[in-house]
Order: sequence, then C-alpha cells, then structure tokens
Amino acid sequence: MSAHIAIIGSGQLARMMALDGIPMGLQFSFMAETTEDTVCVASLGTVVVRSEDMKAEDLYKALGSPDVITVEKEHVDIDLLKSLQAFCPVHPNPNALEKFKNRRVEKAFLQSLNIPIAPYKSVRTESDLTAALAELNKPVFLKTEEEGYDGYNQYKITDENQAQVLAEINYPGDWVAEAGIPFEREVSFIAARSESGDIVYYTPSENYHRNGTLLTSLAPAPGLSEAMINTGKQYLKDMLTQLDYVGVMCVECFVWGDKLLVNEIAPRVHNSGHWTTKGALTSQFENHVRAVAGLAFGSTQAHGISGMLNLLGVTLTAEQASDSHTFLTLYGKNVRPRRKLGHITVNADTHEEAKSRVNALREMAYGK
Repeated sequence: MSAHIAIIGSGQLARMMALDGIPMGLQFSFMAETTEDTVCVASLGTVVVRSEDMKAEDLYKALGSPDVITVEKEHVDIDLLKSLQAFCPVHPNPNALEKFKNRRVEKAFLQSLNIPIAPYKSVRTESDLTAALAELNKPVFLKTEEEGYDGYNQYKITDENQAQVLAEINYPGDWVAEAGIPFEREVSFIAARSESGDIVYYTPSENYHRNGTLLTSLAPAPGLSEAMINTGKQYLKDMLTQLDYVGVMCVECFVWGDKLLVNEIAPRVHNSGHWTTKGALTSQFENHVRAVAGLAFGSTQAHGISGMLNLLGVTLTAEQASDSHTFLTLYGKNVRPRRKLGHITVNADTHEEAKSRVNALREMAYGK
C-alpha cells in the first residue's frame, strides 16, 4: 500500500512520524502556521504555510490531495479539521481532539467515564480563585484552559506566594485550578487504536520533570503492579473506544498509594514514548502512521529496559552520546533556552543500569 499522509504541524513529532513512515513507502506533506518553524520537516515532503485566507479545499490541494490527515499536537484549529473531513479522513477525528484541547472540557470528559482525576475548580474571576484556594489542597496549580503546556501559562500557588500570584492574574480569564496531589511518581500509558477497533499497548514509563517539562523517562516503569498496569490500560481503552479514536494516545497519571489518577491526556505521539524508537520492536511513531494509513500494527514488545533524556536548551554531539547502548536524536533546531532540541535513548538489562546511563548523560548535558 502506498499512501499520502498530511500532518498538521511541522515540529519534531511530525519529523519522527515521517522518518518512520517513509521507509514503508508512505509519502508526507505538512501544514505549518505562519509562526511555526519548519526546519524539522525540511526535505521530508511538501510544507504548506497556511495563510489567513486559505480555504479548506485550497489547503487540501496544496498539501497534495492526501489520502488521510493527522496531527502532531492537540492545539489545532478544530473547525479547519472538520472542514478537511469533506476531502479525506482526519485521524484522530476532530471531535476527539476537541475534547483534549481544553483542560476543563477534558476533565469533564474523564469524569463522564468515571476515570479519577485530582479535585479541580474552574476559575473565571478573582473570587473564583480565592474560593478555589480556600477549598483545594496546596500547592494549587493554576493553568490556562488552553495552550498551557511544558510549564508555560501555569502557576504553582503556595501560602507563601499566594498574594503575589493573585496580584498578577488578569480577570476575567479561562483557568483551571487543580489541587496538589502528594503523588509518589508519574507514569505514562501509551496505546494505539486502529479504525477497526484493534488496540495495542506499550509498557508504561516512569517520568521525571524539571520546571514542568519532561526531562527523563524509564520504561518499563519499575515496580508498577499488574493491577495498576491493567487500570491504566482500561483508562485508555475506555477513552479510545468512546471517541472512536484512530492513532496513538498518551495518558499521564499520578501514582498515589494504590490509586492511579489521570493528570493529562495527549491525543498524539508523546515525548514520554520517545524511548520506543530504540526500545520497542515498533515505535509509537510507526504505529501511529500504520493506524491512520489503515495498516496492521507492529509489535509493541519492549527490548529490555530503556531510558530517555530530553535535551532542553542544551545539546550533545554524536561523539559524546553514542555507544553500543546509547542513541542520539537531534531535531535540527537552533539552540534556545528550554527548547526541545533532541533526545537520547539508552538500552540496558536492568533499571539500575539504565538509570546510571541516563544520569551520566544528564550530567554531561546539564552539568551537576
């Protein structure tokens, strides 16, 4: 089968999807907004920069009349995607993506499926925030309903900084205030669903963040009970089935005692699944393009233990980060503080060995 996939977005996730799909005979094109950098997908297919007056049919033709359209991010123009459905399938479907574009809507959807989440309050006014701070456990995390990610557009509110934050917020606003959860760790569950309803699951990973952005992952997540793994899979199955979802989805969860609380949903390939490029028989990127192109899934079986280090505003050379168990992936971006410039994956026989390798690379990249 030869198919043409258009990707809405032009970042590193689009790049990695295309790089895994091209050897299979798939063709790619990309849509970028005027503010987006296209260096990641240069030479991988036609890149169309969308103008304000471009209609859906014009965009579809400029993209090369693709057989299917997918996305690399949830913050997309839902109305545009719905318009593009007149010309070809869009996976995941826009109605599903719409659920996860807005934090408040996402949380309401999770509650409708009886999937547990941290207590939260919707915030529009100063009195809303004052009431939320009085009711929710601190620290309270105040996040914009849309566009807040990787620590951006977010406040961590404590008793010490509460007055300062209250003075900085502009009202009215669209915010969600989330109660702080004394979780032991965060884990990610990733699965892919086909148009026929088949679902494949990856082993869950344990994640460590710095300044709100993922820094390292370890897969399989050490010491995670079979019951908790099955619970995470069930959360994914319920959402994927309810939404008639096609493609990869990631669920980030808090482990709190014997509870598994959903923190955030990513309706796309996800940073915490980068370990699959060298740590699983079939990467999350390849299985996503297989799903949207109507191809059978590849095996998600893991190769031993894997670790992943994000390169955030720093980079390493191949000489520094390549041996028989270490694999460097750079995205071709210019260096900028906190910018995702690449990642490194490692393979090992034990969790301790994988942690040691990741820690050594982290010290090399970021210093002690």
